[in-house]
Amino acid sequence: YIEVTEPLAHRREAVLKAGLALLLPLLFLIPVSLLGIWWIVRLSLRPVVEFQHSIEARGASDLSPVDKDRLPEEFEPTAVAVNRLLQRLNRALDAERSFTANSAHELRTPLATALAKVQRLKTQLEDRRLRENVAEIEEVLHGLSTLSGKLLELAKAEGGGALSQKPHNLVPILAMITRDFEPLAPGRIRLTLPDHEVNSLLDPDAFAILARNLIENALKHGSGQQPVDIIMTDDGRVRVCNGGDIVPPDQLALLRNRFSRYDTRAAGSGLGLAIADAIASGAGMNLHLRSPATGRADGFEAEVNVTHAGRNPGP
Repeated sequence: YIEVTEPLAHRREAVLKAGLALLLPLLFLIPVSLLGIWWIVRLSLRPVVEFQHSIEARGASDLSPVDKDRLPEEFEPTAVAVNRLLQRLNRALDAERSFTANSAHELRTPLATALAKVQRLKTQLEDRRLRENVAEIEEVLHGLSTLSGKLLELAKAEGGGALSQKPHNLVPILAMITRDFEPLAPGRIRLTLPDHEVNSLLDPDAFAILARNLIENALKHGSGQQPVDIIMTDDGRVRVCNGGDIVPPDQLALLRNRFSRYDTRAAGSGLGLAIADAIASGAGMNLHLRSPATGRADGFEAEVNVTHAGRNPGP
């Protein structure tokens, strides 16, 4: 018979060399393979990430269909479902806005006619008691007319169109709106404007509605013994401050809701801040409500930066 012997040290050396020859390439190939897999997955999912960003960047008024052409085949059913949901939501919102706008518009003419007839009737009555009753009816009709106007403003605010195609200087618009209120509250309004233009993509009509509602809210619900400060700074911040009782933090958030009113005896519809908030949100701005007002121990303050309009439309 034949016997073959080999030193164990030589065998261990051979095994070590074979193992190293096998493992060394793997130590290089595994990271390269993982990096390649990560790159391929990232590249293939890039359209999905862009799809996500396009949805996140949309404003509240943008309910147009999303683009699904570049999506992987597996994600196309999701895009189709999202587009169908947007379509149903758009139809529902259009129906709500149309109902609000049409109802308010159709009410304006009969309300104006009824108000004119009541005012004419009041001048013809000689009995004091009857005239007081007619005056109460006139006051109610005035409230209904104001409410219909507010509903029209709310429908316009929620219907989009808060942005314009080019920037506009909003300083003269704020000055004009403030002048309209000065005869109604002589000596109460303090206006501070910057020395140069403040340009913004916010639509001038939308800004006028926003400013009018904020000033009207301050004059109605603020203390009659304290002034109302209307301030526009160089960086585009518009602040409307009034005196009065402090509004608790839990109530501040509710004031943005429709027909929401804090403890007040002043007449109003509860729509002013809701309209202002809808315009601000539709233009990509934030309406900040504070109580007490900045620099005061009491009061209420509303602030919005008009230069932020168009940066990120919608909440």
